[in-house]
Amino acid sequence: MIKLENVSFSFKSEPILQHLNLNVNDGEFIGIVGPNGAGKTTLIKLILGILKPTEGKIIKTDKSISYVSQTTGISDTSMPSTVQEIVSLGLTKNKPAIFNHKKNNEALQGILKETGILELRNRLITELSGGQLQKVKIAKALISSPSLIVLDEPDAGMDEKSHSNLIKTINSLNKERKITIIFISHHMDDLINANHIYLVDNKSVTELKGGENYVSI
Repeated sequence: MIKLENVSFSFKSEPILQHLNLNVNDGEFIGIVGPNGAGKTTLIKLILGILKPTEGKIIKTDKSISYVSQTTGISDTSMPSTVQEIVSLGLTKNKPAIFNHKKNNEALQGILKETGILELRNRLITELSGGQLQKVKIAKALISSPSLIVLDEPDAGMDEKSHSNLIKTINSLNKERKITIIFISHHMDDLINANHIYLVDNKSVTELKGGENYVSI
């Protein structure tokens, strides 16, 4: 569970978000939409604890949170690392990775298959396309078995088929694994299974009720 109580955030005395009240209950699928520059990523960074609110408080009970950013790059791209080596790094969130350990290897192969990159496991990440890199990041986030996954426009660089598979995976994680999802998207169609959809605009957060729509800007 995550609860924002009267949260505001300013940067160099300039208000970015003001007086936010928001609840995310365990197992929910939360969609977040809004124009570019409205503060969506700032909201996510507040939830993750990367930023601290200027006012108000944030209460979190989720102990295992994974984050997938909107950038198509990976910070490790200068390393001569394979896909499975990068994904295995996600195991170190909870315990040291033992690459020859049967349980960890089974988890690794399962995640690679689930995200559609099993056949890429021995490829260097420097050889991948933007969409393939995003899948690697998602696999790395999943392998630690998080209770909450935060996705900030993770479909960047993906073709239509990959995007469709990503949405199916996200819905499956929520419905079948009961993982809480917070998903920033510019596509309302991606959020049809969301329990709640929030619009970030004009420094505030407003829930879109049934029948309301939003056109990305």
